[in-house]
Amino acid sequence: MDDTDRRIADFLRADGRASHRAIAAALDLSPRSVGARIDAMVSRRELRITAVADIFEAGNDLVLAVGVSVRGRPTLEVAEELAALDEVCAVNLVSGEYDLEMLILSADHETLREFVSSRVSSIRGIESLTPALGLELFKFENMWSTL
Repeated sequence: MDDTDRRIADFLRADGRASHRAIAAALDLSPRSVGARIDAMVSRRELRITAVADIFEAGNDLVLAVGVSVRGRPTLEVAEELAALDEVCAVNLVSGEYDLEMLILSADHETLREFVSSRVSSIRGIESLTPALGLELFKFENMWSTL
């Protein structure tokens, strides 16, 4: 990825619906060149263009960060099982007090309680869960890396 590709990706990050013509005008390129560069970045898996819903506008009023301690089963198996649950938006293998950390999105406390007490706690290998309810979200970006 060269500097021009990075500028195109930055432009798309600011406005994912920008046309090739608008990007070309802003960056002093031809629309055909912009399209070819975007296609090349996508095929090299350097760029992915997706729609991202606002988690709160989608009806999720609660974010729960949960430290997960695993025993009696490989941690990666537990992580994969947690990651398969729709309500879980992230699962990380971590160092420190817990083996895993996950983020759960929920519409309300009752739905969250039911999900954690029935679906999460029934996963074999989970020794303990240490939840921390998000009180205020200061930053949430769906970005793999800064270019």
